[in-house]
Amino acid sequence: MPYNRPFTDIALRIFCGVKTQLWLLLLCCYSCLPGVAAAKGTLPRVLVLSYSNHPTMQQYYLPIVLQAYQNLGIEIQLVEAAPERFIQLYQQGKIDGDIARIDALSRLLPQLVLVHQLDQMQVSYHCSALVPCKAADINDPNLLIFTPVVKTARQLIKLQVLAKTYEVNSWQQLVDLYQQKKVDRFLMVDGARFHTTLQVSPQRFEIAHRPLPFYHMLHHQHRQLAPLVAEQIEKVLATYPPLPKPEHQNMAVQTKRNQQSPAIQPEQKPDSSLRK
Repeated sequence: MPYNRPFTDIALRIFCGVKTQLWLLLLCCYSCLPGVAAAKGTLPRVLVLSYSNHPTMQQYYLPIVLQAYQNLGIEIQLVEAAPERFIQLYQQGKIDGDIARIDALSRLLPQLVLVHQLDQMQVSYHCSALVPCKAADINDPNLLIFTPVVKTARQLIKLQVLAKTYEVNSWQQLVDLYQQKKVDRFLMVDGARFHTTLQVSPQRFEIAHRPLPFYHMLHHQHRQLAPLVAEQIEKVLATYPPLPKPEHQNMAVQTKRNQQSPAIQPEQKPDSSLRK
């Protein structure tokens, strides 16, 4: 006579099977959460990052950030983008972040994640040896000054320029035009820690403006990845000279100079200990 399992026994086995499947499903969903995925080492295989074509970007910031992602086993696809295009690409969700931009952009894009500071940027006014050059030139409406600094960026850093400005397509184009002797006066941005353009012209004046921390940035959807990337960037940066710290004495000198020329600070010689 065949054995007939009690109904309760069959129901219990069915219930246990369904319960196990539900637990497995919940565990799978939990493991897919960004924070858990990052903790378990399930990192994105590829990220798309934008960047500017500034000479210092090419020589320093780009290799530093790429090395950090290489350490994590993440492939980076690069998209060149001036500030305005970077903003558009970010808002359209076409990029995962940027190699490095000034932190002021986070006021326009509040969901930007500032991953790690790479440098402190400084805007300066340059002239060739062929023209008279003084600090007050940027406020002379009769002069024409070339610049790749777009209006949006100037507004963000509260940089007032009363001279006529002509915006070129890129940083590298501006340097090329100057070296071809097609430009006599121009604005340039470079870093305190890493720089390639401080000596590009014989006459240079630093412009007074709010501090401009320069950060590697990620889209907020990768916020759980940011600490891992920041850790790797810190390891790479440890092989370079540290970011110069502002000194109270220097700040006092700058304030006194500003009283004589409100918009401009005269050139300060770069630290010779920095890596060229």
